[in-house]
Amino acid sequence: MRSAEQLDTPEAVLAVIFAPNRPGDIYPWYHRLRALAPLHHVAGFHGQPAWIASSWSAVHRIARDPRMRSDPKTLDIYSVGEAGRGFDAMMRRLMLFLPRTDHDRVRATVSASFTPRAVETHRRLARQVVDRLIDDLAEGHFDLVRDFAYPLPVFIICRMMGIPHEDVPLFIGWAHDFAARGDIGPRLGAEAIRAGEAATAGFQDYFARLIARRRRDPGDDLMSAMIAGRAGGVALTDDEIVAAAVLLLQAGHSTTADLIGMGTRHLLLHPDQWRLLIERPDIVAGAVMELLRYDSSVQMSHRVAVEDFEVEGRTIRKGDLCLLLNGAANRDPAAVPDPDRLDLLRTGINTAPFGGGPYMCLGQYLARVELQEAFLGLTRRMPDLALCGEDAVYAGGVTLRGLAALPVRSDRPHRHAA
Repeated sequence: MRSAEQLDTPEAVLAVIFAPNRPGDIYPWYHRLRALAPLHHVAGFHGQPAWIASSWSAVHRIARDPRMRSDPKTLDIYSVGEAGRGFDAMMRRLMLFLPRTDHDRVRATVSASFTPRAVETHRRLARQVVDRLIDDLAEGHFDLVRDFAYPLPVFIICRMMGIPHEDVPLFIGWAHDFAARGDIGPRLGAEAIRAGEAATAGFQDYFARLIARRRRDPGDDLMSAMIAGRAGGVALTDDEIVAAAVLLLQAGHSTTADLIGMGTRHLLLHPDQWRLLIERPDIVAGAVMELLRYDSSVQMSHRVAVEDFEVEGRTIRKGDLCLLLNGAANRDPAAVPDPDRLDLLRTGINTAPFGGGPYMCLGQYLARVELQEAFLGLTRRMPDLALCGEDAVYAGGVTLRGLAALPVRSDRPHRHAA
């Protein structure tokens, strides 16, 4: 394969970025695309015209402009036809893709549980889960993704939603398969489509039964709050509650798990930064933001224009689809000096992993707490943690990015947290 610098058209670069076997290090290709066309129009992107934004200024302008909406039209690129109808139907019920009035109504019902103050009350739970998972890690070699990064956020969001502890393993499997299904349709294999349908059916059936139980016996949990409409003042329908629960679980699990895995790998590839966090745990909040900027799990988001407007000297027409390459924006040298350098002491960090405007990620503050506690726990209790080789196998697709596995080792006894 030719290097990114050898490609001289945006179409050639995009062919690599959207290829099923694209390289693990995607950032040289982002840099090349941004240099050639920071806002590029594609006549036929999986059946529809689209604008692809890769510069910081274009991505943030489009993400925050009220004339850009999160619209069901954006889901067409993920469709695989009849074989994926269950997943398609669930996605179209998520609050992200509802008409604006319905989106705001559903969001108001759950948003009170995800404010910075509300989320801070879960820090102790996050620390306890981190310590328990580290206690259970095998001494020597283990897979940090499988044994730590994936279980951590799903345990926490399940506890918040009132899902019994014994059912959590079900959700780990469903969440993985549902996230893997969320790739552009032509890139998917038959097994990923089948597993995505099974995960969707599992979520639908489980949450329908949990809603029935909570109607009979409400608890002090997020599911009961959605049923009662305690925060928004308006009770939701069962279909709306199921869709909201699926979104909260996915947003509260897969992206955070991916960030833990990728963030740990980057820290271990930069020993000076790993040691810095060991010696300076007080910088963890800023360190998390830098790791989010350096390699985000949400690589692409979408908007549709509801009226014409100008961006970067180009006219985006009403109805046009826009694909926002968040990962490219986060490495734009126009916004971040020396963007390919990981610097945990960097200040004034601008990142695009959580969206913008009315579609700002609801769970961003919970994700930050979980990431902070994860990295603090690893550096405090396993300072000798090391990679078993530098090669990485990435999972996910164009939209979501994460590691399939992260083989590591720690020979230091780490049971029994202080």
